[in-house]
Amino acid sequence: KQRQDKYYHLAKEQGYRSRAAFKLLQLDARFRFLPTARAVLDLCAAPGGWVQVAVNHAPVGAFVVGVDLVPIRPIRGAHSLTEDITTSKCRSAVRKLMDSKGVASFDVVLHDGSPNVGGAWAQEATTQSALVIDAVRLATMFLAPKGAFITKVFRSQDYNAIMFCLKQLFEKVEVTKPNASRGTSAEIYIICLKYKAPAKIAPELLDIKHLFNVEPEKKMPRDVLGTNKKDKRQREGYDDGVTVLRKVGQASDFIWSDAQTPLEFLGSVTEISFDDEASVPIKNHEFTTDEIKNLCDDLRVLDKNSFKHILKWRIRIRKALSSSSQVTSKADGTVVETKVNDDDQLLQEMEDLTSFIDRKKRRDKKRQSRRRAKDKARKATGMQIDATEEGYGDPDLFSIKAIKVSCCFCIPICLTLPCTPQKVHHPFSQKSFSSKSSSPYYHLARQAYVDK
Repeated sequence: KQRQDKYYHLAKEQGYRSRAAFKLLQLDARFRFLPTARAVLDLCAAPGGWVQVAVNHAPVGAFVVGVDLVPIRPIRGAHSLTEDITTSKCRSAVRKLMDSKGVASFDVVLHDGSPNVGGAWAQEATTQSALVIDAVRLATMFLAPKGAFITKVFRSQDYNAIMFCLKQLFEKVEVTKPNASRGTSAEIYIICLKYKAPAKIAPELLDIKHLFNVEPEKKMPRDVLGTNKKDKRQREGYDDGVTVLRKVGQASDFIWSDAQTPLEFLGSVTEISFDDEASVPIKNHEFTTDEIKNLCDDLRVLDKNSFKHILKWRIRIRKALSSSSQVTSKADGTVVETKVNDDDQLLQEMEDLTSFIDRKKRRDKKRQSRRRAKDKARKATGMQIDATEEGYGDPDLFSIKAIKVSCCFCIPICLTLPCTPQKVHHPFSQKSFSSKSSSPYYHLARQAYVDK
């Protein structure tokens, strides 16, 4: 592990008893909780590296106490107690020492304890989590309002429970890992600032059995249609308590059961069987083709389209069998007659309506996609609009009728012009010109008069 790294040598050079002293130095450099602490309590303090840092960086004359099962060699400016922090005797000893020094509470409580590390990682992580809760219990007894609590925890299944407990007691809770902590270590440090000092704390909050008794999350069935896509594949393993990889579901349960949705049923089984008596009418129905039977043999190898095919088959056969009464037999031999009811009819109507809405959405989506593609092609060619489509352009722009009207309107005006040269004003351009030399209407009118 290369335990003798640079922090080990720095601790030897600067006189610290352990390399863990640099963890507290780096935490204090970031959060600054020691410079204002008039009283500091260090739990699981042996060999005393954190106590040395507290004495050096707390204000002069600060009250520093270190508690551990192992005796701590004396440190100038600090007091040491050899007690077990999980017992009431330790609390009495700390209270007695505080009363003798006239200290009412501690501004900072430190905890860097952990069990002896061996091969049983799960047991050690649970023991360390329980040790953290014991330290929190002591902190709630001796910590001043707005005080700070710093503790080490291991990344384990109890981490969320510990964070929940601390967030109920402190206004600000942050998690960090100082550089002095080895990268191969699973330890992290939780910095809790501004203690709320509640008047009453629920006993369950500090009860290890209650706090760590977290029920396992309910595992969701496999999403056969792939609607909930994840960015990264999650390897969640097999279901707890399942010793085989093959799980068979009955076709009658898939068709008629309302306890699970069809998607949940398909995601929880690996095969649909037609062996039971209730599934015989389903197996012999004309809608149950050989293709459907082959798909039901192994659901693990099916793709999304195959699952959709099975769902459509379920709707069709459910509708066909619901139109007439069906007789099913139970395991004990009793015969039960099932008839279509209002719930089945309502369910079928809802399925039909949902299918219609989905088809309409797909059509609208395709139409919008084609429109966006056409607009994109127009922009690429630099053409803003398509003048050939209906609704674009002016139909009277190149009309022959408009040209004839203009000529008939211009000629009578020209015929009224005198033949003698004089200045005339064109009614449209408002410019004066000579009727003989510069007026085109003069020659046009004269030629029309001669032809007449």
